[in-house]
Amino acid sequence: MKNLLMLIVLLLTSAVAEAQVAIINDKDGFTNVREQPNGQSEIIYRISNNEVFWYGEEEDKGEWVTVYIPKNKFSFSSTQLDYLQGFIHKSRLLHLEKVQSYKGTDFSFEYVIEPFALKNRIVDKQEGKWVTAIDGRPVWGTDGNFPRTQVKDIKVKIAGRPIVLSKAFFEDIYECTNTFKIYQNGDTYFVYQWNSDGAGSYQIVWVFTKTGLKQRLVGSMI
Repeated sequence: MKNLLMLIVLLLTSAVAEAQVAIINDKDGFTNVREQPNGQSEIIYRISNNEVFWYGEEEDKGEWVTVYIPKNKFSFSSTQLDYLQGFIHKSRLLHLEKVQSYKGTDFSFEYVIEPFALKNRIVDKQEGKWVTAIDGRPVWGTDGNFPRTQVKDIKVKIAGRPIVLSKAFFEDIYECTNTFKIYQNGDTYFVYQWNSDGAGSYQIVWVFTKTGLKQRLVGSMI
């Protein structure tokens, strides 16, 4: 049964399995997402500056690239990715790894990690065995087993000012570590990493400005 569940997840996420994280590079402050890969196609969305999304790195559609826009800016959904698919011109694309790495001291990010506690938790299981949700939230970072670690808190500071995050932003992510990359574009900071228990690998990007958390992108990649 476990293998069947994994096959279903692989099929549902195959569209973004090879996708990479990006932001836009557009002096207008936004980029149009088209329904089809041409400039006359219907505009179905506008990506704003410093909004993170996935794109199909290996897909060749001439001057256009497939993008996958998460429907929820904080990834408050299941581990079956929910996204809007469209196209943007390649000249407007900026891979997150091409953004300037942050080396300063004005921004700091740290997980407070503790052992997973099962006591008084509501657990949903598939076939009475594989964990699918804990306290009504999806479980990022495991392969159907109970997590080993959980996030107790996240400490974020910008220019000496603490940024308080609600528990809702970290109660569904598990097996986190304090190994990540930080990028900066203007006044926006991006914290990028992969987490897993060895099999349940997932990607997460935190996006902050001095006013607080702007986006949390979470995805299960192959």
